[in-house]
Amino acid sequence: MPDCRIELIADATEYDPIVIIGEIAHVVAASDGGPRADADLSITDRNDYENLILLCQNCHARIDGQPGAYSVARLKEIKEVHEAWVRSSLPERGRSRTGWRALGLEGDHPVDLSTAEAALAPDFIAEAPEHLRVALDGPDWQEVDRAIGARVTEILQGGDIFDFRLAVFALAPVSACVSLGYHLTNRPHVRLFQYHRDDRTWVWPRQTAPAQDLVISVMDGANQGCRSVSFLFHLSAEITDTALSGLRNVHEQRIDFRVPRPSTAWLQHPDQIKWLASEARQAFERAVQLYPNATVWHLFYAGPAPIAVALGQQMNPTMCPQIQLYEYRHREERPYRESIRLRG
Repeated sequence: MPDCRIELIADATEYDPIVIIGEIAHVVAASDGGPRADADLSITDRNDYENLILLCQNCHARIDGQPGAYSVARLKEIKEVHEAWVRSSLPERGRSRTGWRALGLEGDHPVDLSTAEAALAPDFIAEAPEHLRVALDGPDWQEVDRAIGARVTEILQGGDIFDFRLAVFALAPVSACVSLGYHLTNRPHVRLFQYHRDDRTWVWPRQTAPAQDLVISVMDGANQGCRSVSFLFHLSAEITDTALSGLRNVHEQRIDFRVPRPSTAWLQHPDQIKWLASEARQAFERAVQLYPNATVWHLFYAGPAPIAVALGQQMNPTMCPQIQLYEYRHREERPYRESIRLRG
């Protein structure tokens, strides 16, 4: 259980063997009258490994006493998440051999990382968290990009990049977030966290992943003459045509990524980052195939910071053309202003 993590095995001593002190619980009840019972499930399947979960005595009593809160689906997800964590983080029993570097990407206001350790639990932060600050007012955006690239190079230098672990806690302008992901690439292990302002924490809410609700406009037919492609992400808010009206030559081809109800509360689970990043990567690869002579892509983004980092990771500098990023400024005559241009 993610909020427990009590050791369920007592180590062997000089005189005694290892002892399992946890209790084997049933996801679907062992009996027809038990919690989460399913009379159609055979006795054999009820006692199969897939239907069993090892818990401490307190957690066992809680899940069986509160079956409404601990459904079959929730218990299976808890078990799957824990097993995935064990495979990736615990090559030996105990804490992982390699902790995580923590990086706070911040704008004008400092990022509070007091809950970062709890967000990573049961993993841990190996060193004191680092901070990378980006000014919001009047920045030289290309200099911001160069500074982020230099810092990423510094962080990743030495050792195997594919074994490197970085936890990113971002509250910064969109362009800085995309730039960070672009320079990190998808080679190191990167975990991204959302700051939940109402609870003032980086810890993800304990809930199942919502259904995949992203809708992407269709890209049909190759266009050898296309010189520019626009990608628009409507996640936290709708990007209106009015806000884009002052921009020229950016919508020769346009691809929209939408969720049914854009909101600042839309991102509630790390799986949403994963599947959106996967869909974006496929769209980027498709755009390279369909519009091979495009010299620039335009990225307009209204969404949470961690997904902006993930989008940057999906941009392959050896395949993509130059990518022009934009910053949004409320109540200005031209809300979207050019910021960083990522050099493909």
